[in-house]
Amino acid sequence: MSPRPRGRTAPCDRDAARVRLRHAESFLAVADLVLAQPDDTEMAPTSVAASLAVLAGIAAADAACCAALHRRARGQSHVEAVGLVRSVASVGEQMARDLDRLLTLKDGAQYGVLTVSRETAASSVAWARRLAAGAASVVAGTGS
Repeated sequence: MSPRPRGRTAPCDRDAARVRLRHAESFLAVADLVLAQPDDTEMAPTSVAASLAVLAGIAAADAACCAALHRRARGQSHVEAVGLVRSVASVGEQMARDLDRLLTLKDGAQYGVLTVSRETAASSVAWARRLAAGAASVVAGTGS
């Protein structure tokens, strides 16, 4: 068993895991719709898609942690959230890498003044999709 990561967490269960997985899937569905829009500097669809991918990744990490660990990260430190998801058996290492990539984009995509490139937005959606797939396997009981 991995040592318990430090940081603020909140208890959760399999029901919460299913809800957070649905949130992740919903964010991804909307990100796909937004990313399919033509480039428009007025609307900045690539930044919006990347922002949605970040939200999807966070929700997927929550789902995996709730299902496997019965707790999820609730602190302000992204490092703690990455460490917590890393402790999920079987899929945690890959999920932690993808979550870390997404959290690196968070400020720029959600609060920045520069538009995220189409390539970065597409990569962020792919990372979030991989996180959601890992979470789905944990929630279904096949990934932990």
